[in-house]
Amino acid sequence: MFTAAPRGGRCALELECDRLGIKDINSRPYHPQTCGKVERFHQTQKKWLAKQEPAATVEELQAQLDRFRSYYNEVRPHRAIGRRPPAEAYAARPKDRPRGPVIEGTYRVRRDRIDRGGAVTLRYDSKLLHIKVGRRYAGVRVLLLVAGLDVRIVTEDGELIRELTIDPTRSYQGLGTAKGARMS
Repeated sequence: MFTAAPRGGRCALELECDRLGIKDINSRPYHPQTCGKVERFHQTQKKWLAKQEPAATVEELQAQLDRFRSYYNEVRPHRAIGRRPPAEAYAARPKDRPRGPVIEGTYRVRRDRIDRGGAVTLRYDSKLLHIKVGRRYAGVRVLLLVAGLDVRIVTEDGELIRELTIDPTRSYQGLGTAKGARMS
């Protein structure tokens, strides 16, 4: 069951996939070995629609697409699967289950560059937070490793430059120096 996006930026689908150990992969565009089946399906669907009476409304078009899907999956025999409809062949196959590591909790990794004032920004619970790191790091590319309210800011070569627990009630996350003290 999916719920609203949790605080910290990751959506419910991403969290559920992580919880189940499912890794998201994408095919390369214009790559026939990975996209060919989908492109061939679209061609078949377009030819079928061209033979139908043109739909006058979105609802009529949806009804046509529903009829096509039902015919394509449940009635039409397919040469590559022993003249069986795809739904029948699919139901007969064993189903794969997630095998990856199960990751609990909310986490994310974000790349950024420290601004001229020595800070980075991070969105938390739809609120933009400003995290002070120090002016000496201005222009440095960093990774923000976020686990709930805990944040680590690390340079691209692995140097930990700040670790903090966010105070979500404050938009500015200072270095914790006394008022009037000079920042680096």
